[in-house]
Amino acid sequence: MAFDYGSIDLGLKNPFKTEGLVTALRGGIQLVAAVFLLVSAAGSVKEDALTGWVLAIFGVLLLIAGIKVISGGIMAMLRYFVGRNHPTSLARNFSKSERSTSQEEMPYVGYTDRGLEEMLMGRKNATFVEPKGLLARIAHTVFPKLLFMPYPVRNMAQRLLGAWVRTITAMIAFGFAAFVSLAGFAGEAGELAFPVYTVLLTLYLIQVWRKAGTSISRNAEQSIDSMGAGALAKTVVFSLLLPVVVGLVFSWWMSSESVTASEVEVWFSALPSFHAGLYLTGIALGALISTAISVLLLKKRLAKANPVSEVSELRENWQESVHPKEIFINLDNLVMANRRYKEVPNRVYRELNPSLQEQVDGKGAFNGEMIQEIQPKVKDMELGASFGQFRFISLLLGNLLFVGGIIATFLLAYEVTEVAAFLRGIDYQVNTSAELLAFATVAVGAIHVFLIGYLLKAFAHLLANVAHLFFAEIQFESLLIYFKCEGTFTESKISTGTGIHDSTRSENTLVRSSITPWVIVSRLVTTTFAATGMRNLEHPRHILEMHRADAELESIRNDVIDFLKDRESIASLTSKRDLGNASQIHQLNEQTRAIPGSQERLDEKQQTSDEEAAGYLRQEEDLNNDRP
Repeated sequence: MAFDYGSIDLGLKNPFKTEGLVTALRGGIQLVAAVFLLVSAAGSVKEDALTGWVLAIFGVLLLIAGIKVISGGIMAMLRYFVGRNHPTSLARNFSKSERSTSQEEMPYVGYTDRGLEEMLMGRKNATFVEPKGLLARIAHTVFPKLLFMPYPVRNMAQRLLGAWVRTITAMIAFGFAAFVSLAGFAGEAGELAFPVYTVLLTLYLIQVWRKAGTSISRNAEQSIDSMGAGALAKTVVFSLLLPVVVGLVFSWWMSSESVTASEVEVWFSALPSFHAGLYLTGIALGALISTAISVLLLKKRLAKANPVSEVSELRENWQESVHPKEIFINLDNLVMANRRYKEVPNRVYRELNPSLQEQVDGKGAFNGEMIQEIQPKVKDMELGASFGQFRFISLLLGNLLFVGGIIATFLLAYEVTEVAAFLRGIDYQVNTSAELLAFATVAVGAIHVFLIGYLLKAFAHLLANVAHLFFAEIQFESLLIYFKCEGTFTESKISTGTGIHDSTRSENTLVRSSITPWVIVSRLVTTTFAATGMRNLEHPRHILEMHRADAELESIRNDVIDFLKDRESIASLTSKRDLGNASQIHQLNEQTRAIPGSQERLDEKQQTSDEEAAGYLRQEEDLNNDRP
């Protein structure tokens, strides 16, 4: 959505300044580590080219990631561009002032005009959709008010609970696997392969919590993730079949290589310990801390949930002398336009296109409807000081874990140089078991550093994304108005100024309308999740609350009634020249009627004419009598 500048500020400030500052500091630390590795590589490349190139590769990777992190942090602290068209409309906007941006925001609108009409008419909120899947229903059972949260918050909670369910299920299945292996049900090879199960369990749990910390995508803001029993069943089946499969593979390998169980046991004992217990302890601590902070933030947010779905409604019948089209013209151009917020045009979700069906004898019917939303204004969420503190703790702890991951990556560079040096020493060929054990001993150090860094970044992503999620939510308050009007009309003639002595007259066609309006008004509380960069507010906006708006409805009604009562049905002269001319004609008529003796002279003249006519008739009668 393009940035439309306006000199009137909409009052929306940058919510990411704190997050951007902490992120930029973390990026600075990463740049320092990258520069140190590059400088070390430059000093080592002449003496040992392989070591220098390994350090250079890690330095370049850290440098690229550090530049990306620090640029993102700085971007988050810069000016937040909010145009006159922000935030995203609820449905497609047909306003004439938004024709250029309406198409751009179409992929991100959350409703249709028909959907908004159904919500207002049915007093229901289509935002709150039913959870899908077993795990999703478990999450909504644990947190009943989770149903009334925005989609990203619901998805975050479902992912967190899903990670715990998968973790517990994997541990229970691991217990079954341990019982099957150690009790001998999987054979001798199954008992020997038990350490492999532990390693696989550790890697699986790390990956589970890494996926739980996945950042919220744009798709997650428009729909709810489906979390069924399929994922749970896969975990159980995989955990139960794993011992059998690994046991069969071990048995086949031992028979094909003619290796005894004692030899395998000796070879395993010579390998460095994987320390699975420490990894599992780290996973448990990270999961508990991340969950505790997330649940505290979620509870604070759930406490503010107010899923009201109420509207104010007006249904009346008016008998007025007004043309039907003038009702719609007044409503669109005056009543609705006067309710703009900071002179921003209203969002038109259904255009006012009245229909007039004229019939015979000056009769007919009319109808028309519209849906408009007043420009949304920012609404403070007021979640309390403790909410802000826990959010900052989540942000800070997540970035500290990221720094730990940076340090692990820094150390991994030197561990990889040792592995590369060992391989170069044996000419990149492992020929004996002794060389294999020696290589495993060297490689395990690098593997441990890699897994530690991956584990730290897994929970760092989780905590940082939780903090970002609650930093990004912005709520708005607006007025949604639905207007529907139907009725009939009849035409009649009315004339004024038709007296005997009047010289001017006004003839008018009077339209008598029977108007039946249906007005529904609701004060909405909507939410969206902001971002940084060019598409900072181009995200779906969803309706969380629908409140009654009796005062606004009464104000709209009064404005329409005042217009109807103040109508003029009789045409009159408003021009000063026309009024002057009519006044002169009236004065002339008055003067003509007021001349003294004018009426007596007129009567005498009429009497003389009558006498002359009578004399002429008598003469004619005498002449006729004298004739023979």
